[in-house]
Amino acid sequence: MAAAQTRLAGRRAALGLSADAKAIGLSWRSGNAAFGVHKSAPLAAWAPILRQPGLVFVSVQYGDSTAELASLETETGHRIWQDAAVDPLRDMEAAAAQFATLDLVITVSNTAVHLAGGLGIPTWLLLPSPGQGLLWYWGVAGETVPFYPSLRCFRQEKPGDWQGPIAAAAANLAGFMR
Repeated sequence: MAAAQTRLAGRRAALGLSADAKAIGLSWRSGNAAFGVHKSAPLAAWAPILRQPGLVFVSVQYGDSTAELASLETETGHRIWQDAAVDPLRDMEAAAAQFATLDLVITVSNTAVHLAGGLGIPTWLLLPSPGQGLLWYWGVAGETVPFYPSLRCFRQEKPGDWQGPIAAAAANLAGFMR
């Protein structure tokens, strides 16, 4: 994995991304056929997080999100960097190496949270309200979970309302990055 991390650092530099900038991985969509619609937060809703200054945002979203990212940048000016050489669906080692280069991952409930949590990377999980695809996880309540000590949960209070958990994550971001 060290060789993959070195390659990723080289690609970041080639794109003009500062090596000392704090890098935040983002994943906003779940592919779960039964619950994915409830677990996915529209990319435009992430604006409070994306407005945070001095941070580099990196897509750790699996699947093709090129059009979503281009639309976001065109409509809002917010850029989420995507490394086309990393495909979590085809190369788990490259995905793990990418995660290891991040300071924090903010994600909805999908594979990204398990990979980041399993690697011990600081991870913030945005969760739907109970009964809306909430699998997190097998009855665990509160902000933390025992099996991923680096994980912090931000939960919806109302079904479909991502504003609350995203605003809470954004408010905590400045303190976390100090």
